[in-house]
Amino acid sequence: MNKKREFFAFNQQPLAGGTLTNWLTVLAENGFRVHPRYMARFWYITMLTSITSIPKMIERRKYEKDIEKVEAEPVFIVGHFRGGTTYLHYLMSRDANMSYVSTFQTMLPDNYIFMEKFFKKILSDSLPETRPMDDIEMAADNPYEEEYAVANLSPHSFYHGWYFPRKMKEYFDKYVLFNVDKKIVERWKEVYSYVVKKAAYKMGKKRVLLKNPPNTGRIKQLVEMYPDAKFIHLYRNPYKVFSSTMNLYRGIMPLFSLQDYNMEEIEENIFYFYKAMYDKFFKEKHMIKEENYVEIRYEDFVKQPLKTLEHIYSSLQLPHFEKSRERFRRYIASQKDYIPNRHSLDKELKEKIYSHWHETIDRWEYE
Repeated sequence: MNKKREFFAFNQQPLAGGTLTNWLTVLAENGFRVHPRYMARFWYITMLTSITSIPKMIERRKYEKDIEKVEAEPVFIVGHFRGGTTYLHYLMSRDANMSYVSTFQTMLPDNYIFMEKFFKKILSDSLPETRPMDDIEMAADNPYEEEYAVANLSPHSFYHGWYFPRKMKEYFDKYVLFNVDKKIVERWKEVYSYVVKKAAYKMGKKRVLLKNPPNTGRIKQLVEMYPDAKFIHLYRNPYKVFSSTMNLYRGIMPLFSLQDYNMEEIEENIFYFYKAMYDKFFKEKHMIKEENYVEIRYEDFVKQPLKTLEHIYSSLQLPHFEKSRERFRRYIASQKDYIPNRHSLDKELKEKIYSHWHETIDRWEYE
């Protein structure tokens, strides 16, 4: 994206649907350092978070007590960014007996019940037709990563590193690896629980399907919150993951960032994030009850998505597969013409990827 297009891409800011208090807190954490090039984004976020403050307070007062009573039963899809989790998320969301966190809910997490029609219209008009990194359809009611909702409600989210890349690694260490004080972990749990419960309350099903790559490094915290939660780990060829993750950052950074960024530094961050997250995942996955965990190879999944899905439901003893089979089949058929991005890697880069990520490459037996 050229600099002129970056300047005018000010209305695709996830933070604009958050709270004014959170926005000011995150700004203060970053010393209010917003590059002049992105001041239109700054004012857009400030304006919208201010305008929606009163409806937020009304919604909280009206629904908070009922939301707090909800007992959610999460089904977590975990795995690194660009590991195929979005396809599985979209596919499983066709199960009418599960709730999920929608794009609308993530972008306006405190404003999607009271005045729903009004705010959904505004969001729908601002959303691009497809995601910037892979051309997958975007729509207000499609499932989305709840991390955006957490980032809009609190400063305790890795995704703030996308808006303020100077502290990207710090946000990762704090809110994926949880190298923070226990009080902050407890605060994060409160916010996360609220997001999940509210989704279950709104959609009316206590089993909630959640897909959020940062959760791959949070198994300990998630099991502490939800001891009987189900986990689906989807892994993919790390060489493909690297190329696709670089493409992800090339797509989102020009849209989301409020500071200048360096793609060479981001490349090094990607190497670090992947290894650190999986190191933590491998140390903690034993905390998941055996009957609540299933692991899927992406390449097998895309060859036989319905058969793989049946295996997931059977392994985790999830109900309603047969009731949803036809909806699953229709979604799979609708994606048959989708062509994923193709990337080439030279020998030097392949060797660099292996030097950083050889543990997963060898563990999963990729060439």
